[in-house]
Amino acid sequence: MGKKTVIIFSLFCTIAFGQNSNGLSPMVKSFLLPGWGEYTLEKPNRGRIFILSETALWTSFAGALIVSNNYTDLFQAYAADYAGVETSGKDRQFWVDVGNYESLNGHNEEHLRFRDYDAIYPMNSEWHWEWTSEEKRLQYRDYRVASDTWALGAKFIAGSIVMNHIVSAIDALYLQRISQIEAVSMQPLINMENGYSGLTLAIQF
Repeated sequence: MGKKTVIIFSLFCTIAFGQNSNGLSPMVKSFLLPGWGEYTLEKPNRGRIFILSETALWTSFAGALIVSNNYTDLFQAYAADYAGVETSGKDRQFWVDVGNYESLNGHNEEHLRFRDYDAIYPMNSEWHWEWTSEEKRLQYRDYRVASDTWALGAKFIAGSIVMNHIVSAIDALYLQRISQIEAVSMQPLINMENGYSGLTLAIQF
């Protein structure tokens, strides 16, 4: 564990338990589960907004991953049927190259001309592909791009989930500070003792 990680973890624990001797502070509750801190501070309407947002975001995230995986299964099966691809043990770059070149020979010949020897695949059945038609290759590429697009969308949604946690934590901290301010009352007092009058201000917590 690095030094920065230890510092961040220590700061988190200080915030989590330092403001509330009975357990987690509302801010940390909302960071862990958006809306939880708001409910603790008796602000259910605001808490409900964050909970609904969290539910919608997680549903969208799961949906995007499912669609992306379905397209992945589709383009791999398509490549196996119409280009003779052996699908097991292949990385993302291989699948990109399959969609960009008509055959393994065409791919290797172009990279040999560019002297890009690291990009060349072995000339054997494990890495072989050859499309039956240009139309099939373009259809395959559309499927693969769709898979990447949905996967990228899932990453953006994941970022939104993190942001929802942060915003809810900040909102809970704000509500907690406001409640502390509202608990302070000020009352003017008039002192008439010993024939002298005076005005004092009493602050009650």
